[in-house]
Amino acid sequence: ASDKLEGRNTGSPGHKKAAEYVAAQFEKNGLKPAGEQGYIQPVKFETLQLDEAKSSLTLRDHRLTLGEDALIGTRVDPAPTVEAGLVFVGYGLKVPESNYNDFPGLDTKGKIAVYMGGSPASMSAALAAHYQSGGERWAMLKAAGMIGAISIPNPKHMDIPWARIASNRFQMTMQLIAPGMVDTVGQRIAITWNPERVDAELLAGTGHTLDEIVTAAEARKQLPRFPISGRIKAISAVNRGEVES
Repeated sequence: ASDKLEGRNTGSPGHKKAAEYVAAQFEKNGLKPAGEQGYIQPVKFETLQLDEAKSSLTLRDHRLTLGEDALIGTRVDPAPTVEAGLVFVGYGLKVPESNYNDFPGLDTKGKIAVYMGGSPASMSAALAAHYQSGGERWAMLKAAGMIGAISIPNPKHMDIPWARIASNRFQMTMQLIAPGMVDTVGQRIAITWNPERVDAELLAGTGHTLDEIVTAAEARKQLPRFPISGRIKAISAVNRGEVES
């Protein structure tokens, strides 16, 4: 935790020093080396970082402010350009084990899902956690014919304030370079919306409010599901690289 290691970010000099320290402890305690380089095993990552100056979000012809209104995430590799309609899909879950499905009766084909994390009281915590993972959620959205997702954080359960979430958006994301490691292949966009801007922007004209949705989510009731008028357009410029850790 020394300041000299500067946080030990993956692939950084501080991380390398920490790894070398651990390797030295292994040697001191008589462990047999099993890495490609003694105790060290090099691992390669692909890095993605949004070039915000060349990226944009537009909702109903209104240019949004990245960082204040919403964020374009890079844990999902965003397509250069996406334009689509929107539909609020409640929790955005389809869980056969609980006979639960948020998608029937909605026009979802070619749309972007808008959802709030959580689950109804009828679903166990284990099932809810499993189906809310990135890969499982994308599988559900893809099966419904959707192309991307917008998540609304529940303001009652935000571990850190939006300003800090927004400041972290400049950090690069990393993905192991190995077959089968990307479980969101085909997802064209992942956006996170500032809860404070949801009513005035995302839910405008729907007849629904964030307070209504949060109240239902806190009671673990089924959330409303409804179309959202207008279209959203995302332009995403991504700087790519590689890091060896």
